[in-house]
Amino acid sequence: MRYREFAPGPRASRFVECFWTLDGAAEGTVQRVVPDGRCELILNLREPFEALDGATWRRQPECFLAGQITGPLLLRAGSCSRMIGIRFRPGGVAQLLGVPADELAGRSIDARDLGLGALRSVGSVDEAEQIVLERERGAADAVMDEAVRLLSRDGEVGGAARALGLSTRHLERRFKARVGMSPKHFARIVRFQRVFGAVEGGGSGWVEAAAACGYYDQAHLIRDFRDLAGEAPSHLMGGDELARHFLSHFSKTGKATRA
Repeated sequence: MRYREFAPGPRASRFVECFWTLDGAAEGTVQRVVPDGRCELILNLREPFEALDGATWRRQPECFLAGQITGPLLLRAGSCSRMIGIRFRPGGVAQLLGVPADELAGRSIDARDLGLGALRSVGSVDEAEQIVLERERGAADAVMDEAVRLLSRDGEVGGAARALGLSTRHLERRFKARVGMSPKHFARIVRFQRVFGAVEGGGSGWVEAAAACGYYDQAHLIRDFRDLAGEAPSHLMGGDELARHFLSHFSKTGKATRA
């Protein structure tokens, strides 16, 4: 399986974090996707993956928006998979579509229902980028962008509200509409994601990584991982390929250059 990331151009970078491609997943392999605080548009160029819904595997749409998820998602590869993904910045979907992100949370929505049906015919990252630039309907929100930055740094909802001159309740309401989840849950996911950078980049063990990333102890870290990923940390990084890709992308600073 080959996974690559591509940096957006200057205009798209206002609301897109990166573009990515994935191909070569072995047929029938079950992969795990975990929360990262971002929404994504998925463009299947060949056979879509299936997602586990309760006890039933259901084929995903050819081209769809995946709203914010708060727990693990299990996917199964088909016989011939190839896809392009657009990972948005926190708040990026609200800027693209001009609708509250919390209305999209936990949902997989066909691109045609969002006015993005043209994405079904793209064959490259450049074409996908042009279409989302043409579709942008919302506006930037510098205050909530700063809230994302503060929460990603400190994880303190009350401190972020004070720094922004907002009440905690006002911050929670605006943040949820902009990002698609509460600021507390977003901060929890950022902390969960940060562990992988600590382990991969610094050579730390799980105990050291837990302390460095703000967990009370290793047991606290394991509880978070079971809630958000459905697996203990060592099992997650030792098994699922997609989980390794999407968890570790936060600890990588470079992105591929487009051909």
